[in-house]
Amino acid sequence: MEIFKRKFPNSNFYALDFSTEMVNQSKLKADKIFDKKLNLLCENILQNQLESNHFDIISCAYGLKTFNNEQLEILAKEINRILKPNGKFSFVEVSKPKNKLLFICYQFYLSKIIPILGKLFLGNPNDYKMLWIYTKNFETCDKIIEIFRKNNLNVKLDTYFFGCATGISGYKL
Repeated sequence: MEIFKRKFPNSNFYALDFSTEMVNQSKLKADKIFDKKLNLLCENILQNQLESNHFDIISCAYGLKTFNNEQLEILAKEINRILKPNGKFSFVEVSKPKNKLLFICYQFYLSKIIPILGKLFLGNPNDYKMLWIYTKNFETCDKIIEIFRKNNLNVKLDTYFFGCATGISGYKL
């Protein structure tokens, strides 16, 4: 989020999460980074009260892997609804790399090392234990492209870190 603040210093920013706990945890950091000028909302992106044709840019990191296809369809419709014409979007997600050796190493890292680090530094490994399970089931952002295109969004696939992360980016038609 800091990069957005530096790149667009005079912009209004919104962040939303459906979890009250996550919103509360984000508040202190958000107040520091955005000088208390962040609209932090406790809302579900799939059922929200955001204004139509209002946003220039929508960005999300690591939120797609928990959505099923029906929810991804709703997400695409909502992105189309709340973005201004030609508004841009970008999503990035942890993904399953196609290279077999990298896949084995990455699976071990996400399924074993990350939960240990979560326990050591954050005291709670449970959320991190699910990371590999979600990633394995999600695979990559490939399947999302058609869903977004069906909903009047120009979209392209982005690949990062040799396939350990993928994303989609584009704009509203």
